[in-house]
Amino acid sequence: MLEHPQMPGESHADVPDAVPLQIAMEASAFVTSNGHESSPSEPAKTLTCSECSKVATVVCGGCWIVGFCSRDHQLTGWTKHRPKCRPWRVTSSSNLGRFMVATRDIAAGEVLMKDEPLLIGPKMMTEPVCLACYRPVDGEYCCRECGFPLCSSDCEGSDDHEPECRAIQDSGIPVKVSMFGEVNSMYECITPLRILSLRDKVPSLWNKFMTLESNCDMREGTEVAAITQQTVVDIIHNRLDLEEDYNTEVIEKVLGILDTNAFEIRLPDSSILGVYQKASLLEHDCIPNTHRTFDADLNLIVRAAVPIKRGQHLTSCYTESLSTTGVRQEHLRSTKYFTCGCKRCKDPTELKTFTSALKCSECVEKQEEEAKQKRAAERASRGRGGTRGAKRGGVASRINQFQSGAQGGSSTSQAEEEKTKGPWILPQDPLSPSSTWTCLSCGNPANDGYPERITSVMQEEAEEIEEANPSVEACESFLQKWDSTFHTNHAIFLNEALTALKECARVLSYETEVQPEGQLGLEAKEEIKSLQKWIKEEGWKY
Repeated sequence: MLEHPQMPGESHADVPDAVPLQIAMEASAFVTSNGHESSPSEPAKTLTCSECSKVATVVCGGCWIVGFCSRDHQLTGWTKHRPKCRPWRVTSSSNLGRFMVATRDIAAGEVLMKDEPLLIGPKMMTEPVCLACYRPVDGEYCCRECGFPLCSSDCEGSDDHEPECRAIQDSGIPVKVSMFGEVNSMYECITPLRILSLRDKVPSLWNKFMTLESNCDMREGTEVAAITQQTVVDIIHNRLDLEEDYNTEVIEKVLGILDTNAFEIRLPDSSILGVYQKASLLEHDCIPNTHRTFDADLNLIVRAAVPIKRGQHLTSCYTESLSTTGVRQEHLRSTKYFTCGCKRCKDPTELKTFTSALKCSECVEKQEEEAKQKRAAERASRGRGGTRGAKRGGVASRINQFQSGAQGGSSTSQAEEEKTKGPWILPQDPLSPSSTWTCLSCGNPANDGYPERITSVMQEEAEEIEEANPSVEACESFLQKWDSTFHTNHAIFLNEALTALKECARVLSYETEVQPEGQLGLEAKEEIKSLQKWIKEEGWKY
């Protein structure tokens, strides 16, 4: 076959391979140029050449979406297709279901997708918020049609609020919200009700939503299912009298899809849920290779967090990445219905970061005594002389401690030493909730249940500080109190140090940069960047 002639300034050097349609169908559940998911039995009926509309025989090897009747037409259409060609394809396996694979090498920072929400709504567990703009409300203004509190009359006619407003109007019994500033169960049925309304209002969105994984079989019989039976199913059936419209089975499937696929969207004053069709196919990993952000229209933007090689799976973290292995595993088991087996979770040291580690008091005392004797010997050998130097204290010095325990550079040897000699108590089997915890240094086991109990106590205290509008003093006092019990890199420590730094930066931001206080504010901002950079380099992407 003759080479396709090039127009002046046109290059075919970056045109992906042409993949035979049959091979594509056998290897991937791809989406056709018409936007419909293909089935192995009917590929040729829906996929046509984007240049001439004839039946496609090949697909673009870059995105595995667009079809062509020949390689010549793929080359002809490359200039038009290049801006839309995505660097990944959807495939599937028996154990993972559907997932995404890179079809070429991807550079760090490259945008992988911009995904519009199928639907947004309040979180199931939320304080009362405006059901249009999602700002917290105090009951000063309520919807004249249904009674739900809103921030103002401007939000009363919002399309977002229409489904629940209409359902409550039809029930004939308006809502009366009396508790504010705390989680209110009356909001648990709002987002499920909005999704159910799509069936008749926007069937195309409903059909897309219903293709997502629900895990209904694993959700059945769980504590979560029992709770939502009362707070969602019974409310929709009995309070809103919609049992004939939406049976239990369809409501349970909607709830399962929400549990499995919804993304938390953090707004300035609250957090809400969004469901995204493409992004829901990102595979979970506690060290993800993608990074999520949301634009002003709440579109989900997914970028490569690190360089990704062709053939690698695209991954995202389904849980709070800056948390201990036990917390992550429990969240994934109870809400996503699987146990994570990534390399971070399998490693008791969490890749030598020790973010779950406790200190062995016996080994600490022994090492402190050895260090004391060593210092005394050094002083004796050099007389009474010594070096003087500036010493940074407080939060700033703690950040240096965190970073010195990270991977890379000169810290690697220290991390290796900590792994073999450090007085760190870690689980022998991090994937098991009932694992025995032992000290890496002396080998002694921790008392049964002690690591979980003491970590829970520290977590509760940290949450109390957060809820009370944390001060720098409170954060420092917390860190000093628990320093003798937990590793300096413990996830709760990292979060508390970051909170303290942000509070430092906020307080000092009112000072001018020419003053010493203003300079301290700039230093605090740099320390925040430094800590966040370290976290990202460890693979924990915000």
